[in-house]
Amino acid sequence: MNKKRVTDLRTIGLFGKKPIIGLTMFVIGILIFIILAYNLVTQGPLIKLDLPIAEFFHALALKSPGFVIDIMIIGYYAGLQGVEIFVVLFCLYFLYKRFWRELVMFIVTLAGGGLLFEILSNIFKRPRPFILFDKMIWPGSPNIPSFPSGHALSIVTLSCFLIYLLIPKIKSYLKKSLVVLIALLIIFYIGFSRLYVGDHYLTDIISGYAIGIAWFGLAITCVELMFKKSSERKNGNEQLPPKKRGMNK
Repeated sequence: MNKKRVTDLRTIGLFGKKPIIGLTMFVIGILIFIILAYNLVTQGPLIKLDLPIAEFFHALALKSPGFVIDIMIIGYYAGLQGVEIFVVLFCLYFLYKRFWRELVMFIVTLAGGGLLFEILSNIFKRPRPFILFDKMIWPGSPNIPSFPSGHALSIVTLSCFLIYLLIPKIKSYLKKSLVVLIALLIIFYIGFSRLYVGDHYLTDIISGYAIGIAWFGLAITCVELMFKKSSERKNGNEQLPPKKRGMNK
């Protein structure tokens, strides 16, 4: 009667069983971010490519039909309010189901990612690219620093979390590939839309992706290991005679 339903969005504890996966994501992501951050501070060659790329897309956007601009502007709301809606729905779902481990994982990854963005963006304080252009395509968020992209960070952490929960439930490799492909297309769309309307430089987007991957790998691994250790301690304590249980706490 207590058997878990296959359709329930529950973690199989992959990163807890194989923490090397999450730690590898952290190392790769943080290395990419450090390279980009170093280039930003020193005005290295990667940062020098940002302006011509931004100017290219700005010129392209000025010639684009209105509906194309509208589609790109939607990316702003999809990456902000869209993510917020998912956060509320998933928190309510995990609370209703009493899936405490998943709830903690979700809050830590998404809320922690938001806090990380606030800290990093205020450290680097990079101005938005659209302030350089005579004509704005989109007013964006002029008072919020540009590096790293908060939209890129949040959509990566949300997409990774959904993939982490969904893929183990899907038996077909074709359907698994389809889920990953859809997630990648959404990630690309959100990032590209920010670049297209002049709200971010390319390195802002890539750094957002990188820190999102790094944070997801680290956060999920830590939460999985914490719950795994707690479960092992609880199971070990239950196997002890009643008199020794109190002594083992």
